[in-house]
Amino acid sequence: MIQLVKAAIKALGFEIHRISPAEIDVTDPLIVMSNLVNNPEPIIFDVGANVGQTAMQFRSLFPAAKLFCFEPFPCSFESLSFAFNEDPQLESHQVALADASGTAKLTVNQASATNSLLISDTRAAYYWGPDLLDTQDQIEVKTETVDRFCEQKGIKHINILKIDVQGAEFAVLEGARELLQHQCIDLIYMEMITAPTYIGQRKLGEYLELFETLKYEIFDFYNPCHKNGRLIQTDCIVISSRFLSRHEQL
Repeated sequence: MIQLVKAAIKALGFEIHRISPAEIDVTDPLIVMSNLVNNPEPIIFDVGANVGQTAMQFRSLFPAAKLFCFEPFPCSFESLSFAFNEDPQLESHQVALADASGTAKLTVNQASATNSLLISDTRAAYYWGPDLLDTQDQIEVKTETVDRFCEQKGIKHINILKIDVQGAEFAVLEGARELLQHQCIDLIYMEMITAPTYIGQRKLGEYLELFETLKYEIFDFYNPCHKNGRLIQTDCIVISSRFLSRHEQL
């Protein structure tokens, strides 16, 4: 089954490489997560899955994981579904996770990976080039919250919540507030855009304040991206204080 999934991902133009113990790199957030999460059958949410690039890496690192992938853009969702149609432990959902259940407008940009529930900022071209965030269309998509989805599915605990939704990550966290308040999400792996890219994107300080309120701590930052010396984007791993305490004891 895994071989079929790999073949599908390769057909989409992505290279697959399984990490051996000798290649472990603590600067690679995916490897760090595989070392932090010692559950052999973790529950992983891939929010903003695009065509499954990160999901394939999760599957390689956690062969027995239960994966839930969320991608609202129809073309990307079709590729995602095709890539994993032979994986019984992966569910694909054509929905945007946000802070409310209902519908919203998805801004469709030149590069599908930059699609967002937020509108592109006119200043984005300076940081990312003139084409990537050039808006082509807006379409209506279904929205759901992490809390409500988990309630419907009977999911009590998430081991890894990965969020890459192009500036709208704060809304996903707001929609997971109940689980976060009860420390029922061990680890969050998310993208933070720090340069003006989308209208309404939250600032780094707002994320830090939210994490402090919920008793979550920054574990580390990864893959920083700069423009003329300015940090414009970074990934980070955030872990619950309860999970951190268990990790430190181990």
